[in-house]
Amino acid sequence: MNKGTHFIGQPVYGQLLNLLDKEKIVEISRENGGERYVKKFDVWQHLAIMLYAVIKRYDSIREITGGMLPEVHKLNHLGVSLLPKRSTLSDANARRPECIFEAIYRDLYERYKQELSSDSRHRRRTEKWMDRLQILDSTTITLFSNLIFKGVGRYPKQGKKKGGIKVHSVIQANEGVPCDVRFTSAATNDSFMLVPSHFRRGDIVAMDRAYVNYCKFEELTGLGVTYVTKMKKRLTYQNLCAKQE
Repeated sequence: MNKGTHFIGQPVYGQLLNLLDKEKIVEISRENGGERYVKKFDVWQHLAIMLYAVIKRYDSIREITGGMLPEVHKLNHLGVSLLPKRSTLSDANARRPECIFEAIYRDLYERYKQELSSDSRHRRRTEKWMDRLQILDSTTITLFSNLIFKGVGRYPKQGKKKGGIKVHSVIQANEGVPCDVRFTSAATNDSFMLVPSHFRRGDIVAMDRAYVNYCKFEELTGLGVTYVTKMKKRLTYQNLCAKQE
């Protein structure tokens, strides 16, 4: 067996970073003030370290810096030449605006949304209405504190209500990746994501009953947008088609 140490190819993490445009990412950060007063720890290194932390499922800054310490010599070729201290990484997370990473995601979405599809729908013919279908949904990530992120639901008989973060997503049915992702406290009503101005005439919107907002439904109707949802309990309604007959 060949025991040589000169391996061919690149690590999976390196291949993922190769999909990113470093110059474009730095440009986005500069336009949003993310590189102001920065000497060494630029947005590229910040993003690379945080992506590494997500892949490794690290839960704290201490875990990130401690886990990367043995691997830092392997990350030099990826542009991560500086392993920041906990205070440096904490300051960068607080100082660098989150809109920078939102803009980076939107740029990547426009470039790779077809390739990132989890199936072969974009390679075969689909119904035309599928191109107009958008799906809205949310999921709650429960946390242990109700002080920072307001909890959702009723207070339990025993103990305290847990806080959490709610992840809101909008996905085009024929693409397979979210086109819009937002984070709020778990107590935020889902209907805030239903913005009529974001839709065009002919669009189809599918959602559950958590998005029911009759004022916004009226706006969607006026714009020529078709929406599909579930009825809430004790809903009073009238069938206009049956009345016309």
